[in-house]
Amino acid sequence: MKIKVLGCYGGQLPGKNNTGFLLNEEILIDGGTIALSADIKTQRKIKNILLSHPHLDHVGAIPFFGVNVTSNKSKSINIYGTMFTINAVKNYIMNGTIWPDFTKIKNSAGNYVFEYKTIITNKWYDIDGYKVKAITVNHTIPTNGYIIGNGDKYIIYSGDTKETDEIWMEGKKLGDKLKAIFVETAYPDNLIELAEKSGHLTPSSLYNQLKKLGKIKSKVFIYHMKPEYEKIIEKEIKKIKDYRIILVKETKTYFI
Repeated sequence: MKIKVLGCYGGQLPGKNNTGFLLNEEILIDGGTIALSADIKTQRKIKNILLSHPHLDHVGAIPFFGVNVTSNKSKSINIYGTMFTINAVKNYIMNGTIWPDFTKIKNSAGNYVFEYKTIITNKWYDIDGYKVKAITVNHTIPTNGYIIGNGDKYIIYSGDTKETDEIWMEGKKLGDKLKAIFVETAYPDNLIELAEKSGHLTPSSLYNQLKKLGKIKSKVFIYHMKPEYEKIIEKEIKKIKDYRIILVKETKTYFI
């Protein structure tokens, strides 16, 4: 599995982009920054998008991505999400008023630019050669993380969440097949009350989550840092000695 970091922050500053990951060049995991952080050749290769929830730092670049790939000579790009997420994108973003509805606009091959694919949680789907399961997590609005993989390699992608249980229980079932965890950590520990109210983790609450995996010690990749707190979060993460934890870097590709 090859995962490129397009954006790894829970906010934007110059050189720091909202959340988005590219799996093996064809699956986009969240769309906070795709139109800004990937060249047109890279954007044209994307076939499927997995959305965790409809907050703008996870979907805000998809309207501009739609413009960029209207000239594609390809099938429609599938946008996967729960009914809540899909409805929010349809009704409040690409609704024909705020932005054109790209499920009604055709690309250069005569296919609609986007096609919505509603998924339900706790069910496996086959997407571009991978098994994908959406798992409910604990944020301020209905949100899901994902378990993604095939064969003996799986990853957890947490989406936005504060302390939660189900995704860690599902990850624990994978045992040695769980090779990597991409998990948000938005705030430092001195802002734990703000993190709790806004549905996010801090380094100490992250540690509580990882312990739910029991003996599993997969590599841990941290994303969704609020840009102004990145250095503080990094210092606090280094104090966690029981796990191999990496703060992801934008433009970098990680091989799982």
